[in-house]
Amino acid sequence: MTRLGCTNFLKSVVIPQNGYPAICFVRRGHSGGDAGYECGRRRPMTIRYVHLFLILAVVGTWACGGAESVVESNEEGGVVAPSVPRKRQPFVGAWALKRIERRNAEGELLEPPTEDRVGYLIYDETGYMGVTLMRPNRTPHARVVDGRGQPTAEEALQDYSAYTSYFGRFTVNEEEKIVIHHLEGSLNPGGVGSDYKRFYDFTDGDLVLKPPMRDDGSQSLLTWERLSDLDEVDLSETHRKLFGVFRVESVTRYTTDGYEVEAEQYDTAYLLYARSGHMSVHLMRPDRRPFNADQPTADEALHAKQSYGSYFGPFSVHEIAGCISCPGPRDEGYLLHHRVGSEDPSANGVDARRYYELTDTHLTLRPPVRTDEQGRQVISVIRWTRLGPS
Repeated sequence: MTRLGCTNFLKSVVIPQNGYPAICFVRRGHSGGDAGYECGRRRPMTIRYVHLFLILAVVGTWACGGAESVVESNEEGGVVAPSVPRKRQPFVGAWALKRIERRNAEGELLEPPTEDRVGYLIYDETGYMGVTLMRPNRTPHARVVDGRGQPTAEEALQDYSAYTSYFGRFTVNEEEKIVIHHLEGSLNPGGVGSDYKRFYDFTDGDLVLKPPMRDDGSQSLLTWERLSDLDEVDLSETHRKLFGVFRVESVTRYTTDGYEVEAEQYDTAYLLYARSGHMSVHLMRPDRRPFNADQPTADEALHAKQSYGSYFGPFSVHEIAGCISCPGPRDEGYLLHHRVGSEDPSANGVDARRYYELTDTHLTLRPPVRTDEQGRQVISVIRWTRLGPS
């Protein structure tokens, strides 16, 4: 375990790992937020040592200036997972977009509701979120290479407004009934670092989000329907370890004969797996530029799409791969991301197979081998770090 000083220490948590409690220290990210966590040795403990374990966690927190402690124990003295803050609980889970309305200052509908949009909103118990929205009947790009669309500038401009994606942390203000999305990344380069405030209501089990009113007093209302969690009897051990949010750590590539290939890194990226069996991924490259006006030019739209990737849909777990000729860690199996929607319209409806290796703190994903521009057989490996409570 890496020794963490107070300058990069946010809080301590106790997280069950492989059936045993582990004390974990949350690292401070570049922007002051959560950058993952590191855990100490795991081993069986008597009740006496569990109590000592908890005391050490709290003392360690106080020693660093009173950072929040999320350590809990149950009545029997056993260690339990960190609880979800009460005001966050109603939001946690996956939501599917039901309809979009526009109403005037008197609450009257300005136009018929829009009910053909497809979208997911995932709030994780750790305080992270991701949203994806897509218009129907998008036109795939004319040129597709290795399964990915290669848009022209005009195609990018035409398709840009048909897909929305952003991700980050979220906080809840119960008194004002506002949920705030703190954007770490967005398809719109100008949105990065913004705080999107959404007034909220829970109505008949649905979540209604309302951005601030426009100058004319009109307001949009987005109604989201909760997606039910998977039944416990249908969950594998992999499911239980997979649920949560991961941030990208590194990308490596090498040829099938062992030569390393240069790999472009992401600036940041989130991968969210919800207990409903749905997922979304948001991938952002560095050096993105905000638009010069409210709407992008064709070249600006092209750069925005080329430097950002996203898709969403249900996922399934295959713990033992059925294809013995397919590359990947077959003893760990593979995941299928069933892409209902994608930033790249050419990928809509196409399953993404990802071979995986999963530990308590990291997820490694490997797409199938592909042939690069030089004709080499290349393996890509994306390593993700699990995010702890924010």
